[in-house]
Amino acid sequence: MTDEELLERVRDACVVLHSFLRTARSGIAVSAREGTYRQLTDELRDAVDAAQAAGVPEAVIFDTMDTAAP
Repeated sequence: MTDEELLERVRDACVVLHSFLRTARSGIAVSAREGTYRQLTDELRDAVDAAQAAGVPEAVIFDTMDTAAP
């Protein structure tokens, strides 16, 4: 994957996690919320790890996460 593709993966994972955090309300079983949160944070961590392993500077990765539009 190119650096841009890796950063897009980070951005996408971050957007999905932000959206979930904004919309997760009571009415969803706690176990389902926790499972979804765990899955989404794992996906974000995997994306960040892949970008770091490819040599993308950490500052660029975090800037990408900070500017991800939900």
